[in-house]
Amino acid sequence: MPNSSTIDRRLNDTENTVLRKNDKPYRADIDGIRSIAILSVVLFHARLPLFSGGFTGVDIFFVISGFLIGGHIYSDIRRGTFTFLTFYQRRVKRILPAFYVVLVFTLLVAVVFLSPFEAEHLGKTAFWSTLSASNILFWQTAGYFDPNSEYNPLLMTWSLGVEEQFYFIIPLILVIFNRIRRTLLLPATLFACVASLSLAAFALGSHPTFVFYMLPCRAWELGIGVALALAEKDRLIALSRPVAEAINLIGVALVVVPILILTVTTPFPGLAALPSVLGTAFVIATPTTWINRRVLSAQPLVFIGKVSYSWYLWHWPLLAYVRILYGNTPPPLAIALTLVLAFLAAVLSYYFVEQPFRSSTVRPGPLVLRYVAASLLVAIACAALWRSQGIPQRSPSLASIETESLSLTTDPCLAPYGKDTPNLSRACFESSPDSPGVAIWGDSHSAALAPGLRAMAASHGYRFTELSKASCPPLLGVSRYLPHHPMLAAECFQFNKTVLSTLQSDAGIRVVALAGFWSAPFHQSQEDGWLVSNPYRPDTSLALEESRQLFAQSLAATIRTLQRAGKTVIVFGDVPEFGVDPLWRIRTSRILVRHTMGSWLGVLEDRDPGTDSPVDVAMAAQSQKLLEDTVVPVPHAAFVDLRREFCVNTWTCKYRNGNSLLYTDPQHLSAIGAHYALRDFNLPDISERDEKTLSMLTVRPAIVTMSH
Repeated sequence: MPNSSTIDRRLNDTENTVLRKNDKPYRADIDGIRSIAILSVVLFHARLPLFSGGFTGVDIFFVISGFLIGGHIYSDIRRGTFTFLTFYQRRVKRILPAFYVVLVFTLLVAVVFLSPFEAEHLGKTAFWSTLSASNILFWQTAGYFDPNSEYNPLLMTWSLGVEEQFYFIIPLILVIFNRIRRTLLLPATLFACVASLSLAAFALGSHPTFVFYMLPCRAWELGIGVALALAEKDRLIALSRPVAEAINLIGVALVVVPILILTVTTPFPGLAALPSVLGTAFVIATPTTWINRRVLSAQPLVFIGKVSYSWYLWHWPLLAYVRILYGNTPPPLAIALTLVLAFLAAVLSYYFVEQPFRSSTVRPGPLVLRYVAASLLVAIACAALWRSQGIPQRSPSLASIETESLSLTTDPCLAPYGKDTPNLSRACFESSPDSPGVAIWGDSHSAALAPGLRAMAASHGYRFTELSKASCPPLLGVSRYLPHHPMLAAECFQFNKTVLSTLQSDAGIRVVALAGFWSAPFHQSQEDGWLVSNPYRPDTSLALEESRQLFAQSLAATIRTLQRAGKTVIVFGDVPEFGVDPLWRIRTSRILVRHTMGSWLGVLEDRDPGTDSPVDVAMAAQSQKLLEDTVVPVPHAAFVDLRREFCVNTWTCKYRNGNSLLYTDPQHLSAIGAHYALRDFNLPDISERDEKTLSMLTVRPAIVTMSH
């Protein structure tokens, strides 16, 4: 008679045999779903209007990953064969080889193609990506003056970071709950999904960057895939053929419609991602339906799905480098050729990198150690590029210009998004009621102008105060609403109330300068936002004429309120805005590879003329006229036209003076540019501080307009 251990072994063998039969083989339709995800992402990045919501492809990928990874872990747990070492062996073989090939390529191109600052930024991103944490970096550093995301060759690594962090957590959770009680696995997973989605929906308005990049607000998307895998493995899904077909059609609609109708202004992810996530789960849950068998399992879609990981890796760095080369939107042909080249690279990567490394037979322990060693070497190379500040020895003069252009990004007085109070530390607010002071109040354009006014105030014996907040015009009772930063309007209202109180309580501040990106609310685009008088009801933008009236009333009221507090008010007009980043033009003219390629492609008509045509000339002229018409009728208020300091005529304006860069980007002055803008403007001598009219000001008449 067999003993108890023999019986147990036979029972386990029988259970494992049953489990293996229940584990379904390779599903071609899942690769078909992957193809939809990658095509939507790639075509969205190509800016095809039809795919305005193609960013939801990442959410589709998350559900697929959760389903496959959760299913593999759960199957191994039920068999009793799961080990963390084997799990991570599979993950590194799947993810790292292709990723490191793309990463090394990106770094090598950076050394010859990017400026020192661009290369330094890339090295930092690359280093964090080797730690599976670039999404954390993007969350922490996302701000007003971050380099445009379209020019970051490694931006796509944020989603890899989310997935890899999920891989550290999900096996531990499944193992723990399996040991406590296996029946708790599915309810616990669903509860975690609800909690994660609730957090995303709740925090989207106040912390949109956190919700977009961070695992706690994305975990529910992967978790839905895990829950589906658990339900399938436990045979909890039993659908009749008609019901399955209906659910499948609903799922396809839920996947496709968001790709077509969502836009970059849609608050996302949160509840807006729910259709894509549920739709993907519905399609995965119905493998025997006609669409899955006949459409999603078609060989062209399956092939695209198989190479989708490599295509995702390759397409973004190549697109970013092409956009850096052009400095603006590349022509459609350049975009199309780039995507084709990325696809060819993906195919080569799939056959010569992904497949060979995935079929490796090296034992888990030694294999993981090899990948750890390789990761360490790559991380050291990334850190070297980062900590060397992008190897400035490649172009010392360009490195010097870039250093000068960073003054605004490090300004502690500019309150970022998320802050509703000004910085009143001594660095920004020189408090001394017994001595006269000058203050500048406004948005980032006022912060850009501040170095010039600060130096002038010091030379005349005034203390200086800077009160600025990103995207917040210095207006009372009115704010600017930005869909990407929905809490900005309320923050701006509170910020300006505090600023006014600060100015009113300091009798020593005798001159208040108002400066801002005055034309921004009148562009009438979702991205630039609009003016609102109620920050809690910003859903509908005003007509252009109504916005102008609201602006004029608020500006006039702001000036009069300051004058009643004993302040002399100066309103600085805005500086020209360029369609091309002046710093990009200087970089391209001084980096040999970029200049050669740019000349060959006809991107550059001149190496670096130092001048360019401003954009939105008509809008800027209307905005300036509105400013003058509002300020001039107010007694003892002055309007200073800064455009005349830069523009030879309507179509030719300076962005460089000799070897000095006057701009940090297309619209913000550098510190040198601020001094240049105010070179013909002057403050009164300290002995004249008791005067209360604009006879105090020493300025060139051509740039000042006032009412007496």
